[in-house]
Amino acid sequence: MAISAFDMSISDQCAYAMSVLTDHAETLNAIRSTGWWPKVVYDIMSGALIWTDESNDELPFEVVGAMRCVFAYRTSLMLEKPREEFRPVWELGLEMFPKWIGFRLDRRQPTQELLQIYRRGDVSLRKCLRDLERQSDKENAANKDTGNAT
Repeated sequence: MAISAFDMSISDQCAYAMSVLTDHAETLNAIRSTGWWPKVVYDIMSGALIWTDESNDELPFEVVGAMRCVFAYRTSLMLEKPREEFRPVWELGLEMFPKWIGFRLDRRQPTQELLQIYRRGDVSLRKCLRDLERQSDKENAANKDTGNAT
């Protein structure tokens, strides 16, 4: 049976990410030029901002997943609330693929526009999670009332 990231501790996720990123450092280091019109989006899996030109079609899925630690740390720096658990992955990236476009200084600075995009995404995610929790609570209560177990 495969183990998902949801089954791993944060430290195990970071160790896995560091292994994957080390294996693909050369490919990541080659992603250095800005796309024609890169878009910034909120990534719900990492709770972070990412730019559309920070990866390419050649990156395996597990690399994109491993990069979420880097995205999360970078965004935490913008928010002035560093997520120290991701610092080792960030530092490895700076060492192993320093030319990667996502390490550009302008992508680390908290501008009003970037903070708005982050806040919109974060608020939207939190609302969605609250709605799901309420729906689950209603279904559990209904099942309890009818004697059905979930």
